[in-house]
Amino acid sequence: MKPSALTVLASLCSLALLLLSQPVFASEGQQLATYDIELQIPPEQRSLMQEHLDLYRWRGSERMDEAQLQRLVRLAPEQIRAFLATEGFYAPLIAAKMTGKSGKYRVKLTIEPGEPVRVTSIDLQVTGAFNDDSAENRARLNKMRSDWSLRPGAVFRHDNWESAKRNALKSLLLDRYPTASITDSRALVHPQTNSVELQATLDSGPGFTFGELKIQGLDRYPATLVERMNPITPGEPYSQIKLLNFQSRLQDSPYFERADVSINTAQPSRVPVQVDLVENKSQKLGLGIGMSTDTGPRILLDHRDLNFLDRAWGLGSTLKLDQKQQTLSSNLQLPANAQGYRDNLNAQMERTDISGEVTQKLIMGAKRAFVHDKTESAFGINYFIETQHVQGSISARNSTLSPFYSWTLRNVDDLLYPSSGYLLNFKTDVAARSLLSDQDFLRGHGRAVYFYPVGTRDQFILHGELGIVAARSRNGIPSDLLFRTGGDQTVRGYAYQSLGVPQGQGVVGGRYLALASAEYVHWLTPAWGAAIFIDGGNAADTLGSLKPVYGYGSGARWKSPVGPLNLDLAYGQLEQKLRLHFSVGFNF
Repeated sequence: MKPSALTVLASLCSLALLLLSQPVFASEGQQLATYDIELQIPPEQRSLMQEHLDLYRWRGSERMDEAQLQRLVRLAPEQIRAFLATEGFYAPLIAAKMTGKSGKYRVKLTIEPGEPVRVTSIDLQVTGAFNDDSAENRARLNKMRSDWSLRPGAVFRHDNWESAKRNALKSLLLDRYPTASITDSRALVHPQTNSVELQATLDSGPGFTFGELKIQGLDRYPATLVERMNPITPGEPYSQIKLLNFQSRLQDSPYFERADVSINTAQPSRVPVQVDLVENKSQKLGLGIGMSTDTGPRILLDHRDLNFLDRAWGLGSTLKLDQKQQTLSSNLQLPANAQGYRDNLNAQMERTDISGEVTQKLIMGAKRAFVHDKTESAFGINYFIETQHVQGSISARNSTLSPFYSWTLRNVDDLLYPSSGYLLNFKTDVAARSLLSDQDFLRGHGRAVYFYPVGTRDQFILHGELGIVAARSRNGIPSDLLFRTGGDQTVRGYAYQSLGVPQGQGVVGGRYLALASAEYVHWLTPAWGAAIFIDGGNAADTLGSLKPVYGYGSGARWKSPVGPLNLDLAYGQLEQKLRLHFSVGFNF
């Protein structure tokens, strides 16, 4: 279609105004002008002028002359009116005056914004397939109107007006109507009454329904892997949240380097769900060495097969050898299903030699886990077979079949480097002699960490744990289900798991646990900090003997690529000696 003469004229006028708004700098031979600005305006609007007004933007220019400055002063009132209008002020009183000579000037701006205009009415309408007079869509429209953020009585600000329209449109785009658009919006301002009437019309477009999956990029893994993670049923209404949930599951799985889930809006009915994937390699072999002040030097060999038996089952095997603990473990992880559940089977052989207690154990188990937003829940069953030798005491052999449930909440601003928020975990285990166990018991263990920022460079960290095993005695209960404490991330100033129940020449686990820690960190730079702390706690076999011991000290903090690195020097009050502690990250 050819443009009309009126359209061309309007375009030329717009171009002329744009050119006029640009400064014309001084040419050679003209005297340069410097100037100060006296701005009289309420504090609430001062920064708006200082950030956007041309008089401020070009102040200090080495090419400013008197003529250009006079021109900026003449244009200032219109600029001020335009800026104030975005904040709801449509009838301001503005005076701009320039004084001075010989290249030195003073500009005085006096601004009285007046009363802001306020919203008096809102008319929100939706056309298209949405307007089918169904009870569901009537309820949706009522909710859109009740959720409208720019309510009657509110000051009319341009940013709030645009935000309210976007939020109303978003409610359609997310659910069933991905091609919705804003077809008309008007703000009728009445400066004489300081009021504004809002009108907005949205077109929903057609309602969309999901169709079948179209998967591209699979070579190593079967299509059933993707289908298991798919929460979408063909024929159900379009939901952007379900698309994002599906994409998140694929990206969070170990199988894919990249995953994109989308639809083509060319057809609304049973639109195919397009899944584009880039696969990760199925075999991984890792070798690592490390050092811990809890368990000494460490070497680790790890193998991962993400496509075991060509069924996208993840089989992992790990051999870990350190000074006090040697472990050989294997884990079979099944892909997440459409409901988001992850199932796995595990087996582990372990030998430990800690605080005079030597244990040899075999653990076999099965677990189902579910992650939703910030929470993770898991339930399953473990079978323990353990042989225990304590220096200067008798040996024992225990076996336990123990169902368990665990719940974790991670509500922090950053999972790797938390500065505010909290972490919570609770786990319970149960066993009965009538079900392949040597002892009846009910176990509960809870942990919490709280991060509180102090200003911009400091933070306060609180950590606490409570544990109890309700049983006649600790005999027959595996050491993993009893409590010992002490070490890098519990009670610093004491050796790893050296606090518990004395037995013979060693220390074994008890039925009760309590500990608390307070730490203050000052960040000297964005990556390096210093901390002071005090820890207190203990483990015992009776409540009466649960007496806390204390450790306190200071340390260095570094935000390393793998998480917070902590190097602490702590004094154990009970043992009256210093101990060095080194740890990475938070054990949560």
